[in-house]
Amino acid sequence: MIRWLLLILALAAAMLFGPSLVNNPGYIKVIVAGKVFEMTALGLIIMLLLAAVVLWLLSVVLRKLLRLQHVSFNFLRWRRQRKAQQAYELGLQAYAKQQWQLADQYLAKALHDDFMQDEKRLLAAYAAFYAGNAARANSYVATLPEGHDSTAFVQADILLQQGKAGQACVLLAERVNADTQDKGLGQLYLYALQQAGQWQQLLQMVPAALKQQWFDKEKWQQQRFNIYPAAISQLSQQQKFDETADYWQNLPSKERKSTAANIGRAWAMAQNGQNDAAEKLLLSHLQLAELPMLLPYIRQIPLGKSVLKLRKQAQHWLREHSSNGYLYALLAYLAEQEGELQQAELAWSKARQYEPHFG
Repeated sequence: MIRWLLLILALAAAMLFGPSLVNNPGYIKVIVAGKVFEMTALGLIIMLLLAAVVLWLLSVVLRKLLRLQHVSFNFLRWRRQRKAQQAYELGLQAYAKQQWQLADQYLAKALHDDFMQDEKRLLAAYAAFYAGNAARANSYVATLPEGHDSTAFVQADILLQQGKAGQACVLLAERVNADTQDKGLGQLYLYALQQAGQWQQLLQMVPAALKQQWFDKEKWQQQRFNIYPAAISQLSQQQKFDETADYWQNLPSKERKSTAANIGRAWAMAQNGQNDAAEKLLLSHLQLAELPMLLPYIRQIPLGKSVLKLRKQAQHWLREHSSNGYLYALLAYLAEQEGELQQAELAWSKARQYEPHFG
């Protein structure tokens, strides 16, 4: 708006004074070192305007070609900035290679340049922490702007990696709610609640995770198994699991009826001595495609000798999927429950043959 106003004023001045200058061009004579320069006043004005345009174009070209827009003409300051930029580049390379000591050293030097200070402190905090210098990491975190999601994330993440899940939950509870759109922060809060064993709060946060899409569809399939089996079984052991409670009823029906939730129910039943009911529930929800996700939780369910139907189902699947290592691992677990340790070892050997990571 200001530029348009100045342009209008310039045009108005040209219209007002232009005819006078044309009709009365004036006369200017300048003598410098014995040399005489003669011109009209209008010619001088035109020359000055052309000189200004040339200087402006020259400055644009220099900034583009030589990238001088961020360079200080103070030599010492320029040298310090240049060294800091080089340290930042080397620090990023060391960080990517997980060379934490080097990354810590270079990123500390990179802070001598004011460019992207907060981002550098985030990286420097992690580098220092992974290098074993928690005090330095905390000092970097303390200089980050308060109330920012990235600050809360790195503070909580470092606490979690120090085994202080409870403190991380307290910190994140102040930042994460039903309207939080920062996916990284939301994911970290759910993980912190799992590590801290705060199962009711974890279940209460599931609707927010679904509403704000903290996880994509594929990753949420795995998150169900990270959440429901442990949450239901642990709350049941503490006699705190109640399907009429708000934290459960507020979940979508699809979540409450999911395979992961029923694995949790079966786990709770087995812990309460209802082995037959637990096996029946497992059998009704067991799916071959989900077995890689189900197996780590099934193996923790104390079914005892109530495994006959599950064993028949696994053997039935093996007729058409004889190279499925997860089925052999399931059979090994079932044999262990019945006390058939030799059969279990044979099944484990087959499982390792097809899925070496079981070793």
